[in-house]
Amino acid sequence: MPKWGIDMTEGTVVRWLVSKGEQVAPGMEIVEIESEKAASAVEAANHGLLRRQIAAEGQRLAVGALLGVIADNAISDADIDKFTSGFEMPEVIGESAPSPDKTLEVSGQTIGYLESGEGKPAVLLVHGFGGNLKSWAPVQLALSRAFRTVSMDLPGHGGSVKAIASGEADYFVGVIAEFIRTLELAPVHLVGHSWGGDLAVLVAEDQPDLVASLTLIGAQGPGEAVDKGYVQAFIEAARRKALKAVLQQLFHDPALVTRKMVEDTLKYKRLDAVEETLRKIAAAARQSSAGAKPVPRLLQIIAGKSDSICPFDTDVPLPEGVEIHLLEKVGHMPQVEAPAEVVRIITDFARAHPEVS
Repeated sequence: MPKWGIDMTEGTVVRWLVSKGEQVAPGMEIVEIESEKAASAVEAANHGLLRRQIAAEGQRLAVGALLGVIADNAISDADIDKFTSGFEMPEVIGESAPSPDKTLEVSGQTIGYLESGEGKPAVLLVHGFGGNLKSWAPVQLALSRAFRTVSMDLPGHGGSVKAIASGEADYFVGVIAEFIRTLELAPVHLVGHSWGGDLAVLVAEDQPDLVASLTLIGAQGPGEAVDKGYVQAFIEAARRKALKAVLQQLFHDPALVTRKMVEDTLKYKRLDAVEETLRKIAAAARQSSAGAKPVPRLLQIIAGKSDSICPFDTDVPLPEGVEIHLLEKVGHMPQVEAPAEVVRIITDFARAHPEVS
């Protein structure tokens, strides 16, 4: 990320002007960057191929962050992997991800959400256990260039009400369904991560008229629960060192767990009612997983090959026509580790499935 002006501390990747694998030359514009005061293109400094697009369109990064890698074919993929994994990415100063900018009363409870873009059908992003809508920051802006996108904080998480009456899946499914109806999103392209993906399956099963397409990330549906050891460790972790070790399990590259991520998660876990809420959800999931219903209309799965939380099981029978995308060197958070690829997969699929018949 370049520094244009003495006050510039960060910038947003607007769009890539060169495709991966394309030949570039000095002075050639390769990626468009926007800051608070300027918008311009980054030019290549040397000859070579654009071997990697590290930054995703819509992603906000600090000055000095790695945007991509230009190298010739003499440089091996292993050497590039070594370089990128060893690159120390600076953190964005201040808030590093969007916060809920709106709230909605759903079933008598306050739900925080963030929306951008326009059009119909919309894309609704549902986070996983212990997460919040900020986990969609690397992809939401880019998706909003093609769709109206809405990310919501489930009850007990993020900017939504923290105390919940029940940890049962039916309760959360009802909230998601009412949220869709209240914002008049139906039929919506529903995207769920991890536990949020399990809930998304149930919404599509119970109320198919609300869903135009279904994308699961790091989840295979109600029958494939998130690793119980991780869930329990997340709930129990009360100190920085312990929580950092837990969060690192989410990624292929543990260096993605920053100090700010750990601090923000600790602050959330220390809020009133949060621990009780997480324990309710975990207990309900343990009781229901054994008797889970088969997935009725599982349309698309995005999974990281390095996912240790919910590893994709190729032996699990899936309905005919399901599209599966297994991403190399990606863990349980594909939207964070491979945002450009996730945006492309969701966009292509949503455009191909404007409505489920």
